[in-house]
Amino acid sequence: MRSLLAISMVAILALAQEQHRGAINIPEDMRGMLSDADRGHTRYFPDWQYEGFKSKHEKQPASNYHRQGTGPHDVTDMSKSTPNPHMANKTTPYPMNVKWLLNIFESGYGIPRSYNDVLPNGDSYWASQTYLSVGAFNEYGNPTELDSMIGIQERTLTRFGLNLYDAATWMIALSLWNLHDVAYVYEENILYTGTTGPGGTKNGGPGGLTDIRADNSGFQYGPQRVLGNDLGKITYPGNVTHFPSKAGAPQKPTKTGPGSFFYRMIGPYYIMTDPMNGHYGNAWKFPWPNYDSTTSWNTFGEIHFNDWKPITGENVWGSMLGPIQSLGLKTNNNLTAEVCGNEFRTPKMGCDWKKFETTPPSVQLGISILPALLALQDEEGTLFHCPWGSKIFPPDPDEGANLSNENNFSGYASIDTFYWALTNYSKNSGSSTLQKALMAATRLRDGLQKWFKNPMILSAKGQLPDDQQVVPQGGHLNSSGYFPVPIDTTGGLAMDCQTWGLSVMTRPRFDGLWGHGKAYQVWQTAKKYAGYYKGKTLSGIGYTDLANSNGTIPVNDIWSAEWTFGAINMCQLIGQSYIDNGDTQMGQSMLDDAQSMYDQVTLPWPDGLRFPDGSYVYANKRFFIPWGWFSNPIAATCSTAWSVMQARNFDPFHYGGGNKPKLTTPPHMPPGMQ
Repeated sequence: MRSLLAISMVAILALAQEQHRGAINIPEDMRGMLSDADRGHTRYFPDWQYEGFKSKHEKQPASNYHRQGTGPHDVTDMSKSTPNPHMANKTTPYPMNVKWLLNIFESGYGIPRSYNDVLPNGDSYWASQTYLSVGAFNEYGNPTELDSMIGIQERTLTRFGLNLYDAATWMIALSLWNLHDVAYVYEENILYTGTTGPGGTKNGGPGGLTDIRADNSGFQYGPQRVLGNDLGKITYPGNVTHFPSKAGAPQKPTKTGPGSFFYRMIGPYYIMTDPMNGHYGNAWKFPWPNYDSTTSWNTFGEIHFNDWKPITGENVWGSMLGPIQSLGLKTNNNLTAEVCGNEFRTPKMGCDWKKFETTPPSVQLGISILPALLALQDEEGTLFHCPWGSKIFPPDPDEGANLSNENNFSGYASIDTFYWALTNYSKNSGSSTLQKALMAATRLRDGLQKWFKNPMILSAKGQLPDDQQVVPQGGHLNSSGYFPVPIDTTGGLAMDCQTWGLSVMTRPRFDGLWGHGKAYQVWQTAKKYAGYYKGKTLSGIGYTDLANSNGTIPVNDIWSAEWTFGAINMCQLIGQSYIDNGDTQMGQSMLDDAQSMYDQVTLPWPDGLRFPDGSYVYANKRFFIPWGWFSNPIAATCSTAWSVMQARNFDPFHYGGGNKPKLTTPPHMPPGMQ
């Protein structure tokens, strides 16, 4: 009976998609390819069991506290146009994780989605005991009603939304399989235009988000509090027109405008449907209980998109790192081998980098956020997390002075990639736009290098036992000084600051600043508090430590697929660098950690984090992440994209993917899953 229901659901969904496509025009040859992937991808497993994750965390023995490893890597010289060694062979059949990534886009919305909340057996996650036994959280991580605004917002954004970082990983993963043209449909139609469609549903239109850029006076960027509409003027990438928005209504189209950030999350429509409440929710009614004067029209409580948060990390990944890495994969690292301007222009225009119009649109996209980045950089070198007006979670009255070290590491990797492209290709350009862009990238890059040399990039001694140190999550920087989040409080230890941070800074730089073996020591401390262990076996990492103390035995029972893949990448880079430096014991231990985590995370659910359709869950259990978002054990685009990058041995933090040492493919991974 369930299988018949699942088949009926697929048929209904397919019919609905055919009748109600989004505003994006997908070429017929590409639509055929997506249809083939759709037909060849098994997504429903009626007999598959979801409830009862059984791979429980076990306390690690004391002997596990003393491990060894850490280091950087050599970046492959990409100045020559040669086939990228990480690329898949065009004749190789798409593995299941790649098919899943194609199908998360083939929904008729014009954007991929960050998650799939329909489980492989056809059940809805929101109707599962895993979700309902925990329920909804408020912005502080405390229980709240299922029909609260934040409860509804989480479900709707999970079902329909797209985080720009997730999209960047998706673009890179597809490009590794010669599918850049698919990723470019999203890049060109959404990011270049800065919209998912005009707001409202007049004349039967679906109604999108008119303006997905924080380019209005509601946002104040950086210490000088530059208004979003007063940022330096840029030309929109790809020779497109942009529709600024005023009170949700599109204004006169223009090809130039303020160089603002994008919102971290976007969606296909403004009006949204909650899996539980449907179209309406009492919590959304104006004037009570919702006092938001910007939605005074909403007297009936229509559920709508409301995540207007321009965040630095998502913007550098989504506008620089993802697009430029993807373009490099498409062109075999020859960024002149691309069509410039609008791809529908006749005759097509080549990319000689002599002027802005003949610079690749993916690079133009990076140029378009430079004014925002410059405004958000402090004289100390750090980038601030967001402009004032972002209304981040949990609420922060000094949000414009908030900084995230993960954002700084992501920012450096992205800006360095952008800087590399401009340095290598715009040497003979007389364009003032390109020259100013290179100057801006140089300033941003130099500033971040200065920040990384600040002793407070490490936690204060005494916050952890035996003067152990890690990289703090971030803190606040204002006229009174810098106030990092203490490590011995919840959320002070952010594992991505360790894994991404060491990947970006590299062993020579990190150890050169803070002493021989320091990168290794940071990893030992971090995995001690937030590693996910099965007895003596390191299986991966969580988001942070859960003990809220400087205690002895870690109690972390959260296991994130995405963050584990990031840790694997770091252990490969840092471990090999230690070996190259003659520190074989530390280096090999790090490589052993990488292999151990890879072996475990790729196990099928419920022993590991891989679903039978080839996707990977965001985490093993529902959890409020203390920096303002949620983990759910459902298929995640970023986790699945990272699995593709790892299978291709691609390091996203260095242009071209680097040359980190290969791991052994886990024996339980069939060819169709790799």
